[in-house]
Amino acid sequence: MKLIDFDEKFNTKVAEMLEKHAGERTEEEWEDAIAKAYEKFGDTYMSSIGMTPRQYFEKMTETELVETLKEYILQDVSVPDILCGELEKRGATDALLALLEETDEELVHYALNLIGTAPRALPRYAEMLGQEEYDEHIKDALADLLKESADEVKERVLPLVRTENKPYALEILSRCRQKDDRVFETLLSAFRTGEEEEVPLYAGYLAAYGDDRALPALQEHIEREDIDFVTFQELKFAIEALGGEYTAQRDFSEDETYKKIMEAGAGTDIFGAKKGN
Repeated sequence: MKLIDFDEKFNTKVAEMLEKHAGERTEEEWEDAIAKAYEKFGDTYMSSIGMTPRQYFEKMTETELVETLKEYILQDVSVPDILCGELEKRGATDALLALLEETDEELVHYALNLIGTAPRALPRYAEMLGQEEYDEHIKDALADLLKESADEVKERVLPLVRTENKPYALEILSRCRQKDDRVFETLLSAFRTGEEEEVPLYAGYLAAYGDDRALPALQEHIEREDIDFVTFQELKFAIEALGGEYTAQRDFSEDETYKKIMEAGAGTDIFGAKKGN
């Protein structure tokens, strides 16, 4: 397939504009001007194709759009935003969803960005999260999307807690808003049995989930004398987020992280109070 490098054509126009009007605008003003120019470019008639760039993609079927996207990536030609915009406008079509069966990282990332949180894609997202074919970059993106629909994918994500994908599963489950004892016990168990360096993260998950039944476990852990300053801060935040409080004074003057914060604060502590007060 012979591709048209629309971005190259636009960039040539922009280069001419910048050269002609250099120094007339701030960097922020140029960014705004270039964005507007691109919109105008999409609706500018091109004699070489007998239509505008936007019309060029609008006349394609969903399958043709997806195949064109694949060719841009395969041939290492810049993917036009106009093409992506047309794909987004069509929604989660069968042709676009089919890209979720691919394993090429760049192609899958494009698919995830274009499909977003469309309900039709959620079952496949959860399935992909549990598959070895996808690396951490893809799974990070999947988790970010699934978090937005945590309640809808809960049943598919719960089994992943027993796999190597547990970190992603816990993050997603912590965003559930419909209370479920299975989810609560899963998050609480992770907090209680996790490695010490995982405690701040898991405390945050309990805070995000919002079930105050976690307060006793958080209160018990914050009382430990061997926790570091970062862990203390995260536990305190989680306790307060769930409606509790912790007012005991703790001495972290020998904690390395605390020392760095004090140094960065020029003699004030984390709350802005003068050192020694």
